[in-house]
Amino acid sequence: MELDRFAIIIPTYNPTDKLEILVKELKKRGFKNIIIVNDGSIDDTVLYKIKVFKILGHSFNMGKGKALKSGFEYAERLDVDGVITLDDDLQHAPSDIVKMSELFLKENGIYFGVRNFDKAPIIRRMANRLSSKIFNKIYNYDIEDTQCGLRIFPKNILFKLKNIKGDRFEYEMNQLKYLVVNGYEIKKVQIETIYNGKSHFNGIIDSYKVIKNMFDKDV
Repeated sequence: MELDRFAIIIPTYNPTDKLEILVKELKKRGFKNIIIVNDGSIDDTVLYKIKVFKILGHSFNMGKGKALKSGFEYAERLDVDGVITLDDDLQHAPSDIVKMSELFLKENGIYFGVRNFDKAPIIRRMANRLSSKIFNKIYNYDIEDTQCGLRIFPKNILFKLKNIKGDRFEYEMNQLKYLVVNGYEIKKVQIETIYNGKSHFNGIIDSYKVIKNMFDKDV
């Protein structure tokens, strides 16, 4: 399996041992080009225990979107075919990461993980369903999960992704808007829904910001 043809980008802020476990699982499955973007963590102790291809750093917290852009900029220089973005807290099952990677290797394209929210905490479930319904209505599109961080992109569109506006959680929504508005095909893959602890994403406040941002069609 040619999993070394991918660069994996993992933004992190005050990482826990879950990041260490995630990296071990990825390496066990054959991924080599793992890039961690330390987004100005106050506590980055865990990173001293992790050996990966590259750790990038921001001197202060700039937001998930900015961390992804830093990762994209670095990955552009690598000899890879695709770039995978992941959350740092084991919310994406390694088996799903491999599954989506195999699909990409069979047919190059843009792949988004799509979760089922039936068993998610009620606030997250309501926020995600509401944002998806609003997005689909505004953009005449059909997607059940607008906020999943597990995504795969061909290397040749990174220069476009890194110039999309937004530096924090709204950036991933802006990614989706840009791709839909510009007619890119997004291949949606059903993945396991995992919620395992506190997230830096505030279910109410950040969801409000994301939904508000949908109405701005300037991408």
